[in-house]
Amino acid sequence: MNLDTIVYFAFFIGIISALSLPLGALTTLFWKPGDRTIAWLMAFGAGALLSAVTIDLFSPAIQSGLFIYAAMGSLIGSLSYLMLNHQLNQQGGFLRKTATTIQYFRNRQKKHHHQFIYSLNRLPFFDALPKNELQMLLQKVKIVHYSAEQMIYHHSDIQNQFYIIQKGQIKLRDPNHLLKTFIELDTSDTFGRMAFFTSQPNATLAQAKTDVTLWQISRDSFNELLKQTEVLPKILIQYYQESTEIRRYLKERHQMSDEQLEAHVKFIIELIQNEQRLPETRNPRDTFEEALNRLSSTHRFDLFSNCDSSVLPLIANKLQLRSLRSGQTLFNNRSEADRLYLLESGSIELLDPLKKREDFECLQPGDFFGGMAFVVGGKHASTALAKTDVTFWVLNKFDFIELLANVTPMHAKLQSFLKTRNIQDYLTQEQSLPENKAQQWINRTVKHLLPGQLPSLNEFTQHVYQHKAAYMAIWLGIFLDGIPESLMIGSHLTDGHTLSMSLIAGLFLSNYPEALSSSASMREQGIPFKKVLFAWTLLMLLTGIGAGLGSVLLEGSSPATFAFIGGIAAGAMLTVIAETMLPEAYLKGGSIIGFVTLLGFLSAVLFKVFDSGLAL
Repeated sequence: MNLDTIVYFAFFIGIISALSLPLGALTTLFWKPGDRTIAWLMAFGAGALLSAVTIDLFSPAIQSGLFIYAAMGSLIGSLSYLMLNHQLNQQGGFLRKTATTIQYFRNRQKKHHHQFIYSLNRLPFFDALPKNELQMLLQKVKIVHYSAEQMIYHHSDIQNQFYIIQKGQIKLRDPNHLLKTFIELDTSDTFGRMAFFTSQPNATLAQAKTDVTLWQISRDSFNELLKQTEVLPKILIQYYQESTEIRRYLKERHQMSDEQLEAHVKFIIELIQNEQRLPETRNPRDTFEEALNRLSSTHRFDLFSNCDSSVLPLIANKLQLRSLRSGQTLFNNRSEADRLYLLESGSIELLDPLKKREDFECLQPGDFFGGMAFVVGGKHASTALAKTDVTFWVLNKFDFIELLANVTPMHAKLQSFLKTRNIQDYLTQEQSLPENKAQQWINRTVKHLLPGQLPSLNEFTQHVYQHKAAYMAIWLGIFLDGIPESLMIGSHLTDGHTLSMSLIAGLFLSNYPEALSSSASMREQGIPFKKVLFAWTLLMLLTGIGAGLGSVLLEGSSPATFAFIGGIAAGAMLTVIAETMLPEAYLKGGSIIGFVTLLGFLSAVLFKVFDSGLAL
């Protein structure tokens, strides 16, 4: 057989062996098999492939006395696959299969546990905790996510949790200096800790600089731990007794005198000794009646005007009373509007960068502010500065969303409010939207706004796609899985070698359930079917091309080279079987998978017997 014929034949065999890939993807259009069915198919294919690898790659090398070359090649093939697979998984390639997805998240969880312990050990007194108490604390940690520019907490908020950064960056802003960033925090840094352990309101504002993942430890969870452990209460008391940072924080951030701060620290220590808990940090008094009275005489916000008498008490119940000192900043221009404000006492000035200073608006008790940006889900167009000591009410975004979901008149009133000229003017003048874009946003928002939802102006100008690089990484992962096939076929068709039916059958049978399972996983990630089918079809073509190129490149090579190349293919393929196919099959199918794998193995052996019969 001349070289051209061998190349074309290798290409044809490569296409045949990989034809089951697009067939598996097409199957998902009209049949969505259950987990157990996929598991059985995958186990059967894995058994067939094990047979093909063992009989058609290792057996000839052993018979020719070239096992050492095949063994060396298999080690290189396995290690090469593992390294490339690891890099692709970090970019999102793990999404191509259930097994790689599970393994990725297990490894990440283990890594995060080590990172959490390391981060805790950087903090005062936590480094003295025994391992068992650290593990107990780890069980009480909650993982939370925030988008870039989102507020984690505001200054003057009651602090019932502190945070450790797992991933991303945080900006801490100082209300005494127009909320300018005074420090940026990175992975493993902690914030909110001082307010948490002093049981005082936050003295700074925390904002996500990038998308962040945080470990959150709540006051309730920490108090539970104090009651369950022996060492933690002791070293915590020692920390309060000896800490200079606690005293400096109370003095500088909360203006406590030496006598006040020592009395406060003594109170916390006695509470830990007697009741094994930190002080409560809830509102000091019932403010419902006060909030209801204020709501009855408000200005500057039409959404709450002329409300039904049954609605105002529900709003009042959600309002939280806060205070700031003269000269401090509540929010600044272009910051996220995640809460609505109502001034109770004092005076606040709105600093608008588009206006002259003499035109700045000065707010008085009873004025709502930050309302327009809050309702449209945008960013503040001005900076709010306390001209005197102030007290004010806060309605958080999530509390307002709960009201919209449970109080039908509120949802209808919001829809009507969004249609007013005030909203149109605000979008064009303060948010700089063209007239047509502003009207388009209003029409779309009013039409699609559901109960329990707030509009989002920020989302209007940007599209959020999860895993932007994942599709390419997934495709490269699939391509990586197919490289060993090309090597198998190309090496067997060169220099007079024959290609057994058992090898073709093993490859075909293993590819179909893999494509079926991976196609379903990819579509669950939101990848369109056309892209999924394109990925598998292209891989089929590349498998054929790779087989053809392999037959050319290996033309005239020595038997030892063939054994080495075959070993590389076998090592990579065995690693694929062990790492992804069989674990996923067992996960979905249970203990019967071992028997089904044997059936696949025996089926491929039957093809080998058929080959032998033809040869006779």
